[in-house]
Amino acid sequence: MNYKIGQKLDKWTFLVKQEYLVTWSQVLNDPNPIHLDNKKVEELGLGNKCINQGPANIAYILNCISSNFPEYQLIKINNKLNGNVFSDDRVSVEGQISDIEKKNDYLIVSLFLDLHTQNQNNVLSSNAVIRLPNR
Repeated sequence: MNYKIGQKLDKWTFLVKQEYLVTWSQVLNDPNPIHLDNKKVEELGLGNKCINQGPANIAYILNCISSNFPEYQLIKINNKLNGNVFSDDRVSVEGQISDIEKKNDYLIVSLFLDLHTQNQNNVLSSNAVIRLPNR
């Protein structure tokens, strides 16, 4: 496949449900009540719905990469959390290719990705470097 610097990735979207926050809390051994109890979120002045775990938001970025580049290998990723994703938010991840380095039998592709919700842009921004087969 021919890739170009500036090429946009296909958008990846997902509806965050409260049951997923519960599962992530169990997987991460993270009993923080902001993920499980709306009243606690309100008490803290952080909104009125439970807040999604940061690692789950990063997983959404990785899902976008996977859907665009099924044969990728992750070399590195840097993430900046700029806001919160809440239960019942619809997230979308968009991105583009920012650099391509051609090697003999593979490509090193740099990506810039942003996670948005219906209420907030740029909740999470990520820079990723992946390796792809050069076919």
